[in-house]
Amino acid sequence: MKMQTAFQSSVYEQTVINIIRKLPPERIIQLIDFARFLEFQIVQKSNDDWLDKEKTEKEEGIRASEEKWDELFVKPEAKHVMRKMAHEALEDYRAGRTTDIAITKDGRLAPA
Repeated sequence: MKMQTAFQSSVYEQTVINIIRKLPPERIIQLIDFARFLEFQIVQKSNDDWLDKEKTEKEEGIRASEEKWDELFVKPEAKHVMRKMAHEALEDYRAGRTTDIAITKDGRLAPA
């Protein structure tokens, strides 16, 4: 099967070469541009597939993390721990040990 595919490719290549030999230079440039356009579509689809996979994996990781947090919040001691953290945060705020934050144009958090 691989031999047939290699043979087929060489036939296609020869066909394209024969067409190119008959074309004026400006049409050859157009043919090359079109070939690059087709190539870009294949590369773009490959990149899109990779990004989709990456996004799915990231979403699965976020879901798993959320499930862990949900499990922690259900535990009886969670209420106590959360209250303690809230009191510590309020104490830091009142003592001036906090920093205002802002969202940058690219969506990141930064000191205000």
